[in-house]
Amino acid sequence: MPTEKQLGLIHVAKKKLGLDEETYLHILKEAGGVKSAKDLDNYGFEEVLAYLNRLGFRSTSSARHFGRRAGMASPSQIGLIRQLWAEWAGGEDPEKGLNAWLERSYHVSALRFLPADKAGKAITGLRAMLKRKTGEAA
Repeated sequence: MPTEKQLGLIHVAKKKLGLDEETYLHILKEAGGVKSAKDLDNYGFEEVLAYLNRLGFRSTSSARHFGRRAGMASPSQIGLIRQLWAEWAGGEDPEKGLNAWLERSYHVSALRFLPADKAGKAITGLRAMLKRKTGEAA
């Protein structure tokens, strides 16, 4: 069963894309194999969200940034790191996983504390991880 946040995201996507009820139900059945968003499992949620993304939906939930701060990662670096992490990991709570990876790899407890010099290294590292992941799948 999806979380309230996940259900909300699906309904926001439905509204932003201007989907009528029939089209929305078709997407749930086609991508998630269910008649109601409440019946989705994690895999079904990801499939429905991917389908909605192919239709043009872009979530603004990850658009938040911490502004320009001297010596810290820029908003564009933060956005790129979030994007690369989402491509690599996905999952239910990507921010939590990203912060755990940053702590392990760069000894920074959260993305908001990432210095600019480590941001470049994190971007390079994430790109390498994505390259390995796509290489394994091929």
